[in-house]
Amino acid sequence: MTDGTEKCNPKIEENQREDRRAFRKFIVLLLVSMVVGGITGAFSTMAAKGQADIGAGITAGLQKIAPYANLVIAAALAVWMTGMLRGGRAEYRRWDGEEEQLIEKIERKLGIGVIVTNVALIAGFFFFAAGMKSTGIDSGWEEEVPWVKIAATFLGLIAVMVVTVIAQNRIVNFTKEINPEKKGSVYDLKFQKTWIASCDEAEQLQIYRAAFRAYTAMNYAALGMFLVCFIGMLSWNFGLLPLTMVLFVWLTGVIVYGVESLRMTGGR
Repeated sequence: MTDGTEKCNPKIEENQREDRRAFRKFIVLLLVSMVVGGITGAFSTMAAKGQADIGAGITAGLQKIAPYANLVIAAALAVWMTGMLRGGRAEYRRWDGEEEQLIEKIERKLGIGVIVTNVALIAGFFFFAAGMKSTGIDSGWEEEVPWVKIAATFLGLIAVMVVTVIAQNRIVNFTKEINPEKKGSVYDLKFQKTWIASCDEAEQLQIYRAAFRAYTAMNYAALGMFLVCFIGMLSWNFGLLPLTMVLFVWLTGVIVYGVESLRMTGGR
């Protein structure tokens, strides 16, 4: 039911027109997605054997390199990070106190360094899991225990974690030298809260915008992984666990975002 106020409200009519335009596009997208999903599922089922052979080849390759991959990642990260920081400090020493473009260039390099260290850490967890899988620990050792692989796998993960933390600490300390108002230590469990509190409003807005972009990307990625796990459950015997874990991570992100939005709205 609508009253006279609603009928005279131009915003309601505008919303209805906007919804009608968007709804038509949504229906088309939904139908296309259903067709593409059906075709993909059908081809996946028909090509299950070929995909199994490809998967077996990839697994065999990973089993050879996974136990030692993290040692290579840690060494490469340490060398790259050392060169990047030295180059950044050399540029900072040439700064005359007025050329803002130079500082922006240095801060951009430091931002890339943070991204690289985070990617290296995530890759480290993957190769740790793949390395342990390659040792045959999940099926038990019938003959000789592969101690060398086990040691390399554990030491590789430790090396990646240590190099990552040290690199991020140096990046943060360098950033605090450039911006003395910044506060926080990487070794502090409340580092993120302290760091954000030391940022000005413009910087905080950038952080919030980046966080929203990350949340949006997480939604798309989770949807894509759900489809992969669903097809895998039907075609490759994935089972329900991978699908359930994807949905759990997705649900966690959605709930945390919603609750935090309500909290910030209530405190405004």
